[in-house]
Amino acid sequence: MAMTVKLVIKWKPEIPAPVVAAAKSALPPVQNQRSQPRLPVKYRFSIYGNHPEAKQRSMAARGINMSKAGALVEAPQPLAVGSAIYIKAPELGLMGEATVRHCTIKGSKFLIGLHFPNPLTRSVH
Repeated sequence: MAMTVKLVIKWKPEIPAPVVAAAKSALPPVQNQRSQPRLPVKYRFSIYGNHPEAKQRSMAARGINMSKAGALVEAPQPLAVGSAIYIKAPELGLMGEATVRHCTIKGSKFLIGLHFPNPLTRSVH
């Protein structure tokens, strides 16, 4: 003899609290915390995964702005925040390590903020 069991689940999603804009005077002013000024650039960059699993895969990126301490690049694929990468800027003759500080989608591309823990060095090529 077969038994049929009917299970009904009623789910009511939690309603998030409404977003209320704060008055302009209540917000603290946003300050630029960069140690170096960023300058606009239009150079191409090559980004390499800085871990064995990457197997030297690279991704092309376009520079937006850059300083001695970091850069903002636009790339076709996202990078995880906190990732250690290796970057080359052939037109500038520079290369070195960087850490991903942020990755924000912009249309079909991604804006990736990079921090250089050490100054980039001159490439041999």
